[in-house]
Amino acid sequence: MGIIEKMDQRLSMMGDMMRATDTDLADTLAHASSAQYSAMVSRCLNCPAPKQCQDWLAEGHTHAQPPEFCPNADQLNNSSS
Repeated sequence: MGIIEKMDQRLSMMGDMMRATDTDLADTLAHASSAQYSAMVSRCLNCPAPKQCQDWLAEGHTHAQPPEFCPNADQLNNSSS
């Protein structure tokens, strides 16, 4: 997989993870600096568990706590907590 395809796949997965954990992207961007958001993207691009993430996302979680394996778990908000 080339870098463009990897970036596209991982950013799509990051968006899916944000939806599954009820993380509001606009709110996240409003409260995070560009450096903090860039760090989230970098952690996602360099995640060592993409298959585990894909499998977790495929389960169709909603209103979920972020999985422990996610390198952005601390940054993802759960509105149900």
